[in-house]
Amino acid sequence: MSPDFPAELARHLAESVRAARRRYRKRLARSQEKFSEKAVHELRIETRRILALLDLLDGLHFPEPLKKVRKTFKKRLDAFDDLRDTHVQLVLLKPLWKDFPEARPLKKHLAKCEKCLVSKLSQEINTIGSNRLNQELKRIEKSLNHSGDVPARSRSKGLAQMVLGSAFRRVVVLRRQIRRNNPSSIHRTRVAFKRFRYTAEFLQPFLPQFTKERLARMKDFQAAAGNIQDVAVLLSRLDKDVKSGALPAACIKKLRAELLRHERDAIDSFMARVDELMKFEPEHPAPFAVEPETPK
Repeated sequence: MSPDFPAELARHLAESVRAARRRYRKRLARSQEKFSEKAVHELRIETRRILALLDLLDGLHFPEPLKKVRKTFKKRLDAFDDLRDTHVQLVLLKPLWKDFPEARPLKKHLAKCEKCLVSKLSQEINTIGSNRLNQELKRIEKSLNHSGDVPARSRSKGLAQMVLGSAFRRVVVLRRQIRRNNPSSIHRTRVAFKRFRYTAEFLQPFLPQFTKERLARMKDFQAAAGNIQDVAVLLSRLDKDVKSGALPAACIKKLRAELLRHERDAIDSFMARVDELMKFEPEHPAPFAVEPETPK
């Protein structure tokens, strides 16, 4: 069944799907040829972009089933979570090792975990095929190419604004739930904002106000929240490893205190600019009013 999209929008989305599936196959092949941190990072980015594109089609009420293909891509993305977290944590801790020599057991522990994960995933990735998923994406692309022939650029713009407005409303709802002492509430807002940013990038030809400069500012805003999540995940990992006996509590006591300070500073920095997100409000959505943060 072909979607009832304006031809101009349908062609743009079909080209987006075609470009995404080709990039994904290229990144997957590169990771299989040489399993490196950079190759894995680029493969994860392409997987996220495909997931965002599928979410966009779902938001536009694409008439064919997307759940199964989305589930497969999400599973592939999640498979690299632990390795990605370990890489980020090693980078985050690199400037701190010299000031916390007692944390040497942690450094060895992370290096060992990285080695085990690389060994495991480098074997698994060679068993991953892309033909079936490529065919699924081709099916979606073909369906979009068979959409209506009515040009209706104004309708394309209206649909783009509608789906972007919906994504923005979700961000605002979650922003109202942010609490300074609850980093997970910031993370939920960040995830929704990332989806909003990807949607704006995909639909940019119909949203001229979303210039390259504006999209770059959105990415910077998102990164500020990401800094908090990276430290929060590391702190959670340290607590878990101490509880399991993988690390002695004494070796990370001072380092943990320093990381908590980093987390507080990152939260303060983000909260000082959190309402910048209203500067990215798309045209013609329902008006929003950001509620003030509830005092602790």
